[in-house]
Amino acid sequence: MAGRLLTDAGFAVEVMEKTGVVGGHSRAETMNGVVYEPNGAHIFHTSNAAVNKFVNAHGLNRPYDHKVLTEVFLSPDDDDHEGLLLSWPPQVAELRDLPIWPTVERELASLPSEPTGENFEDYVVSMMGRTLYDLFIRDYTAKQWGRPATELSARFAPKRVELRHDGHRGLFRDRWQYFPANGINEVIESVLSTVAITLNTEVTVDDADRLGQDYDAVIVTAALDDFARCPGELEWRGIEMVSHYHPADEPSGVVTPAYVTNRPSTRVAYTRTVETKHATGQQITGTVVSEEMPGAPRRHYPVLTADGANERRNTELAEKIAEQFNVPVYFAGRLATYRYINQDEAIADAIAVADRVVADFGE
Repeated sequence: MAGRLLTDAGFAVEVMEKTGVVGGHSRAETMNGVVYEPNGAHIFHTSNAAVNKFVNAHGLNRPYDHKVLTEVFLSPDDDDHEGLLLSWPPQVAELRDLPIWPTVERELASLPSEPTGENFEDYVVSMMGRTLYDLFIRDYTAKQWGRPATELSARFAPKRVELRHDGHRGLFRDRWQYFPANGINEVIESVLSTVAITLNTEVTVDDADRLGQDYDAVIVTAALDDFARCPGELEWRGIEMVSHYHPADEPSGVVTPAYVTNRPSTRVAYTRTVETKHATGQQITGTVVSEEMPGAPRRHYPVLTADGANERRNTELAEKIAEQFNVPVYFAGRLATYRYINQDEAIADAIAVADRVVADFGE
């Protein structure tokens, strides 16, 4: 994104991509003609007018209201008990109809006026009580992060967890929300259509001298432990999508109840299912369901621990990397800044860093 903005501003830009395709894990693919997402669900949403204007200009404008379901088991020790589908985030109006409501109601009445707690578990329990936390959050979090929630930071909880009292069933509340009918690839390719791109090229701090000779500035969007040639210095959590094609009797046929269905129960190893056809509206006699398996050796999610150690280490790596260059170095995006951010926030990062480059080098 920053490359396009700087190209439009008159700068000579080269984007260097480690793999053979652009787009990272936002890319969509097809299986037997069905559009699906091999790296997990990606729904664009924003309330940032500048970001919205940018994506609209590149064809991302098809409205989509994203609603998530969660399958829970009210009797977790009964293996034959049928799961119950509830909205995510949890809706108080739905919870009132459950047999556990009297317990939940007592717990909600005893909560503080504002959530508190340094770790993820304490914060969320103070938001919704122990019963709902155990039902919706506890095991999902343990599967997703491979560690107890007491070791995770509470800092990202307000963005990811909510107890709804107003009946709003869409996951997001942003002003604009889109999902492209063919997946995001065409949007990405439009953004990069005027930018020089070199594929299958890995750049690291070892290239600092050469880059400093060939370019006036460098923007790093890679994970800094990779870029600094010290893999393992930062803790990441990855996923592996196990995707299966299913034939359908009708062009609108689907298999799962929603585009994303959370599966917090320990009865299955995966955390959720993703069936992109719900979002694309594709009319084809088939569908693809992907099971999101946590723990893959990939850099999908930064691990924000309660002590903040990984974030501090990322800052230290950025400083050390910058010292190796004789030209200005900028850091932007989810990987380089070690943040748990959405697509619109990543684009806002790109706009901000492009503005900084223009301010530093423009006439």
